[in-house]
Amino acid sequence: MPGKAKKIVVTGGSGRLGVYTVRELIAAGYEVLSLDVVPPEQKICESWVCDLKNSGDIFQALKDADAVIHLAAFQAPNLVSDCETFNNNTTSSYNVLKAAVDMGVRRVVLASSVAAYGFVYAPKMWVPDYLPLDEKYPCKPQDPYGLSKIFGEQLADSFTTGNPLTAVSLRLSGVNFDLTYKTLPERWLNPGDKIGTFWSYVDVRDAAIACLLAVEAKIVGHQILNISTVTSRYPEPTAELIQRYLPETKIRDGFSGMWGGLDCSLAKKTLGFEAKYVWQKYLDKDGRPIPPN
Repeated sequence: MPGKAKKIVVTGGSGRLGVYTVRELIAAGYEVLSLDVVPPEQKICESWVCDLKNSGDIFQALKDADAVIHLAAFQAPNLVSDCETFNNNTTSSYNVLKAAVDMGVRRVVLASSVAAYGFVYAPKMWVPDYLPLDEKYPCKPQDPYGLSKIFGEQLADSFTTGNPLTAVSLRLSGVNFDLTYKTLPERWLNPGDKIGTFWSYVDVRDAAIACLLAVEAKIVGHQILNISTVTSRYPEPTAELIQRYLPETKIRDGFSGMWGGLDCSLAKKTLGFEAKYVWQKYLDKDGRPIPPN
């Protein structure tokens, strides 16, 4: 997208990632309108309380908007019923994309998820063919949340075909909201827990930066991108973790040391994205806090 957009609409702007994304956009000089079912705790931009399943408010909100960042969703299964998770997430994505096309919005950024691959919430874990996962890896989610993310990506494919709209789907890894990382050493005690993210993560501040970069990037059609740190959440070599927990999985060439389970090289190439907020800036390998400079 050449130049900077004037008005950005952020759905889910009152949520934890939404608040950081709104702040990042404001700092970059954008006019921001936040949409959410709940009002923000602190009003830092214009905010509307609305339900995205009702499309009328979305059309009104996207008037004169240059881009929309769609973060609103049930962010995991089992928060509500499976049917409500899937229906809410897919309906809101459809309504946002439909309104964007009809209102002449140029760019939609969608918060997809590592759950799209299918491993995170799988009823029964299976072994990936290779790691780290790239965007070409087959997606086979069985849970309503992961399925809703795949449907959102497919909707973006459809709405960007034959329309001037462009879209970026960000497959965010497990988002870290603990800005000091003080809770991480406890997690180190059991590397096999929640193995479906394959030891990958992204700091909420980096996730917000990725949303900004996705608004501004030069994209044709619809682009799906992994968003994660390059390094693992754990302080031991990833090859050792794979040997312990996933011995049948092949490690792709060129990956050594403490690498995370998502390959983000395409996001670096397309967006210029490189995670800045990694745990090694806050903890040493023994889990002791590193004093700030």
